[in-house]
Amino acid sequence: MSKGPIAVIVLSHRDSEQVTRLIHRITEGTNSFAVIHHDPSGEPLSIPPSSQVAVIPDPIPCKWGRLSLVQAQWKTLQWVARNVPEFSWALLVSGQDYPIRKMSAIEQELAGSPYDAYLRYFRVGPDPAEDVIPWQALTRRRYLYKRRVPFSRRSVTLPFKRRHPYRNGVELYVGDMWFNLSAPTVAAVLDARQMSERMLSYLRFAPIPDETFIASMTLNVHPAPNVAHDSKRYIKWGRRQLHPQIITAEHLPDLRASDAFFARKIDRLAHPEIPDLLDRLAEERTASSG
Repeated sequence: MSKGPIAVIVLSHRDSEQVTRLIHRITEGTNSFAVIHHDPSGEPLSIPPSSQVAVIPDPIPCKWGRLSLVQAQWKTLQWVARNVPEFSWALLVSGQDYPIRKMSAIEQELAGSPYDAYLRYFRVGPDPAEDVIPWQALTRRRYLYKRRVPFSRRSVTLPFKRRHPYRNGVELYVGDMWFNLSAPTVAAVLDARQMSERMLSYLRFAPIPDETFIASMTLNVHPAPNVAHDSKRYIKWGRRQLHPQIITAEHLPDLRASDAFFARKIDRLAHPEIPDLLDRLAEERTASSG
């Protein structure tokens, strides 16, 4: 595996102070740098200049559940591959994520990793009998039988099957949008232009395209990468929640037991103590592993 720097891509839209603190933690690593895609329609972002921080030019306004989030992912991956050819890994986080391990420990694990990618994913095949979780049935309807109403949050069921790109050996996968991809995997995904163009066109009116695009691209390239079924994110979901729980002190025991790289997600304004608690947790884990 390449020993080049790790690019941590940050998709942000609010709370400049929280994003600045996240960037500081990322750049504490000996071989990491931050790539910021800040939503121009969000709150203004003010970060100090640094040789370890790059701000993506001409960022894309992003809306939750829309193709714009996928386009922002794609734009930043292309930027990293074009401008930092020696990078070793690309990790995607949001401005509300926060490391629960020291970046030096994350760098060390990725440098010695036998995997080409870390993703949380599930295959959505044509046979419902193969499903192991309800999410697969939901996403089968979402990506094969539904269409988002333009300029609306609604999606409607179609009376016929949509002609989709998941055919001729291309499988449908769903998972978290938060990825960890090695440089060779990024190159393979970016080189699969015909597949990416078909998926981007098809997902234009999909209900939530960000939960399938990177997973489907990564798991369909050839030769097949060695993908760990783990996004390396601590995410806690409640029943029938559209968004993850906000991290509080109550999550510390689970965070301490987790081998995740980042916790998702924090709100500094609602819980101002959390960044300090997570910094101490990272220090504790470094001391105990040493």
